[in-house]
Amino acid sequence: MIPVPPAKSVLINKLTTVFIDRGYEGATLTHLARATGLSKASLYHHFPGGKGEMTTLLVQHTINHLDQMVFRHLQQDKRPDECLINMINGFSDYTQAGQSGCLLAVLSQHPVAHEAVGNARQVLIKTQFQTWQRALSDCFKKAGLRPKKAARAADEVLNTLYGALQVARLRQQPEVFTTATKRLNKRISRDYFKA
Repeated sequence: MIPVPPAKSVLINKLTTVFIDRGYEGATLTHLARATGLSKASLYHHFPGGKGEMTTLLVQHTINHLDQMVFRHLQQDKRPDECLINMINGFSDYTQAGQSGCLLAVLSQHPVAHEAVGNARQVLIKTQFQTWQRALSDCFKKAGLRPKKAARAADEVLNTLYGALQVARLRQQPEVFTTATKRLNKRISRDYFKA
């Protein structure tokens, strides 16, 4: 992962927030310029390819951020249940306990079919989710689950986290997400890691 300079990191975070709040189509250059304090010309200076180039960079940055905050826990030298619970708690931290969305989910809901960059972005997101699903499945396999059950358990974790996040945002009730993560942690301990 190439480190992002602090000034660029602040710019990326501001742009990401606009795309999460407004979606791809709703994030106009006016909104993006206002959020960053830059002129439209300055935005084009940083991103000559416009919104397509912007979101490609933001997707890669988001993937790196999720890897660091969330999915790296699955690779730790700890018991599988600890790794999973740390991963779930990392996702909660990443989303500020359900108060913030995930750019990958937002951009996946509104693909830009006519844009080649948009298609490549969708493939990148899909591929990354497959990688994370395999990492989750491997963690469940380390706990002794058979491959099919491990894959189903991995799907359940991702579906619960992203589904609860979406419902929490739709209802504007972050507690929906926090309740779901608490239940998920209990379910993992109860159903997959019985003493």
